[in-house]
Amino acid sequence: MSKFTAFANDVLDAVYDTGASGTLALGPVSARVNYTLPMKVALTTTLCTASAAGTEVAGGSYARQSIAGSMAAASAGSKSSNAAITFSNMPACTWNDVFVADSTGTPKNMTFRGGTNLAKTVNAGDTAMIPSGSLTGTEA
Repeated sequence: MSKFTAFANDVLDAVYDTGASGTLALGPVSARVNYTLPMKVALTTTLCTASAAGTEVAGGSYARQSIAGSMAAASAGSKSSNAAITFSNMPACTWNDVFVADSTGTPKNMTFRGGTNLAKTVNAGDTAMIPSGSLTGTEA
């Protein structure tokens, strides 16, 4: 059974709340999982799978970036970035994938993963950018 589109939009808007802080609790009361906002996007040098994040970029001044204020309202079961997300002073690397996690960064809280269409090679000191509209999450 599929979700109604309105419910899928509500889920996306709740999980990718553009608020700067807070906690989102999901799941049944007996097994609730807390997500600490804001959600942050990370770059990886290996591909993520449905069950695990790839190897996260390390070095330079790389740091996960908040998506607070960078996501448009969900529509038709999809939610996309509405602003560029930048990572400055990168180490030399090729980033192959992205994932979004809550602010605590615990692996169980990986929320959605990207794809190789965003892959880029950067030199030490470069700025990496995920263009507006290129970070998209869907609910089916």
